[in-house]
Amino acid sequence: MRIRLLALAALALSSTAPAFAADLTYQEPAPPAVDQVPSSFSWSGFYLGAQGGYSWNQGSYLGSNENIDSGAAGIHAGYNFQSGNIVYGIENDFNYNFDNKKEANLEWDASGRARIGYALDRTLVFATAGVAAAGGKVNVAGVGKKDDILIGWTAGGGLEHAITDNITVRGEYRYSDFGKKDFGSNIGDFSATQNKVLLGASYKF
Repeated sequence: MRIRLLALAALALSSTAPAFAADLTYQEPAPPAVDQVPSSFSWSGFYLGAQGGYSWNQGSYLGSNENIDSGAAGIHAGYNFQSGNIVYGIENDFNYNFDNKKEANLEWDASGRARIGYALDRTLVFATAGVAAAGGKVNVAGVGKKDDILIGWTAGGGLEHAITDNITVRGEYRYSDFGKKDFGSNIGDFSATQNKVLLGASYKF
């Protein structure tokens, strides 16, 4: 009788062993979540903005040189392309010069330039160069009055920073040589150069 009971008990334990073993199956832990790294700022696209600053202008006419410095304000527009950290594009600007009371002055200046720079995420260090134009004017009592467009070149560089995804601010320096133009027999050749410092802001579309 005792042997029969022991056999029945052993049979019962053997039938429950697979279920118990299933409960002990090893579960591999889920892999840890990977933090998403935000993408870097993109400089690509069209932008439009405004700037203001000061121009140290030098005019040459009637055999003499004259400082024709002036405050300036204007607008700019351009388009950037980006490849890795390299940013390149084109930009045009137009500036009005405020001090027009001298015998000679540059009433306005404008440029069409290429830009190339290196982006450190939201900060761009850039160089720029291209064609420049200016509205030169000479008005000398007893000699004559003449205004005409001077064509030359400009080059410089600056620093730009994106404070939001759409708004950037910049500081820029440029040197321009507007060349020489014949203003007539009474005045002769008129030429002008310019050192300009500008602060500006742009909206990137």
